[in-house]
Amino acid sequence: MMFEAKKLEISWGTLWRIAIFVAVVLLLYMVREVIGMLLVAMVLALGLDPFVCFLERMKFPRLLGTIVVFLLAILLLVTAIYLIVPVMVSEATGFIQDFNKTFSQIFGFSLPKNILNDFGLTLNKTLSALTAAHISITGAIGTVFSKLVLIVSTIIVTFYLTVQRNGTEHFLRLILPGTLERSVLTVFNRFKIKIRRWLVAQLGMSLIVGLLVGFGMWLLGVRYPFVLGALAALFELVPLIGPVITGAVAFMIALSSSFNLGLYAVLFFVGVQQFENHVLIPFVMGRAMKVHPVIVIVSLLAGATVAGFVGIILSVPIAVLAQEILNYLAERRNGQQTLVV
Repeated sequence: MMFEAKKLEISWGTLWRIAIFVAVVLLLYMVREVIGMLLVAMVLALGLDPFVCFLERMKFPRLLGTIVVFLLAILLLVTAIYLIVPVMVSEATGFIQDFNKTFSQIFGFSLPKNILNDFGLTLNKTLSALTAAHISITGAIGTVFSKLVLIVSTIIVTFYLTVQRNGTEHFLRLILPGTLERSVLTVFNRFKIKIRRWLVAQLGMSLIVGLLVGFGMWLLGVRYPFVLGALAALFELVPLIGPVITGAVAFMIALSSSFNLGLYAVLFFVGVQQFENHVLIPFVMGRAMKVHPVIVIVSLLAGATVAGFVGIILSVPIAVLAQEILNYLAERRNGQQTLVV
């Protein structure tokens, strides 16, 4: 039996569509840093907008309120760079060494010495750069983030999106085709409410827990209270396992001094956990729309792997946005099925 050869014919229109699609993908890849800058600016604008709206309700003009909020944010950043970061860097070297010592005593092995030496050398270089009198604020920021132009652009775009009421929505209307405008804005409004409440509540929780842990460790006499407070604030962003990790680290640091101090540290963290569960979460997170812990953990890991620091910033917002898109599509599908029935 003979088989006839079949010809696969592809029209020029199909080839052009494939070529345009590949060109668009390549273009998006080439400008990925700009896209990342725009997404970061949109998230920052959503986070700053409640404070600007609060000042606006206090009879401040929106432009003046935006300027005040930005100046306060810059002041906090400068304070962190010149006051808080050097203290953390100076404590971090001893913190890592003591942690490694206790870790080796408990588990029988320790971190490689070359890692500890490289870490200490990096911290000393960072401390020298931050405390040098001739280093300007712009130079310090440029050294840390390495790309000053994108940082300045992010600040400018964030300002313009914030100074105008519903600035992000107006921007989306400008760039979206009419056929997609309604659907995209519906999803965005849901996303805006959810991520804004989550962001403000989560940052508030991190600040309260960080201050509480740092002050508590200082009162107990545990070494490196500033670093432990900063770790508590940072890991508060990771639900469920974050506080456990911080408590374990504090226990090992306190245990290097005495067993009783380690026990007191554990009891303190149990008290903090109970205070958080029964007071902070109902009060601070009460109005916030909760984001599932698995989504937060997976998105943080994926964002850090794909895009580093920027990926960490954008990970949860992108995950929440994807969740809202899926919910919207599911609602539309269910609505269409209801109409058919």
